[in-house]
Amino acid sequence: MRHYISAEWKKLNKIQLLIIGVVFVALSSFIGLGTYFANQSVLIDGTQDKVMWGQLTFYYTQILYPPMLAIFIAISLIQEFERKNLEMLRSNAVSIKKLLISKLFTVTALVIPIQFLVLIVYIVALKVANVELSSFVLLTLKWTLLSILSSLSILCIQAFAYAKTRSFGQSIGISALGAMGGFVLLFLNVNLNKFYPYSQPMIALRSRALEDFSLLELTIFIFVNLLFSVIFYRLTCYELEKRG
Repeated sequence: MRHYISAEWKKLNKIQLLIIGVVFVALSSFIGLGTYFANQSVLIDGTQDKVMWGQLTFYYTQILYPPMLAIFIAISLIQEFERKNLEMLRSNAVSIKKLLISKLFTVTALVIPIQFLVLIVYIVALKVANVELSSFVLLTLKWTLLSILSSLSILCIQAFAYAKTRSFGQSIGISALGAMGGFVLLFLNVNLNKFYPYSQPMIALRSRALEDFSLLELTIFIFVNLLFSVIFYRLTCYELEKRG
């Protein structure tokens, strides 16, 4: 397994993906923080840190994050479909399951610094807004770590979308539709978002709740993300083996 991960890490265009991630964070920060500072004067004292976190992460998770993850995993997978590389790997007895795990692992490794960049932007914005740091920042650190798990479930879904369509544009479009679906559910019934895969980053970062998980909420969150990750990992393996 280590060999697979090492090989994928070398093949992956890490600088390209990190630049894409920084651009997405910058765009969402401009939208979210712009909204916060436009309404800062009417906020109640003691709520500014929570409101800022909500504005920053809500637009990030519900608008740009799923397409960003879709781009990441599509770029990782696209090289396997060029020049029938997947067929060559299979003929050399390369394990499709291990190959996919290594791709998910390496892409997730690149997601981690991007997620922490959001946290850094938040802390810097607090300083700029003269908002005193509180224990709430420690909660945002915990939620940032949990957002990695929510990223994995979307990566698995988008890996399947790309393997099924073999189209970069279509897979990104699916992620955009998935993100829009999260908005629709917010208007229909906010509780449905707890079970909707494209809303899991928002759930992880507590963008709407702005308070820590209860034990039941955390259990549901972990179960939903593991369930989607396992199901779509297996579906992607099947699709790659079938169409390879």
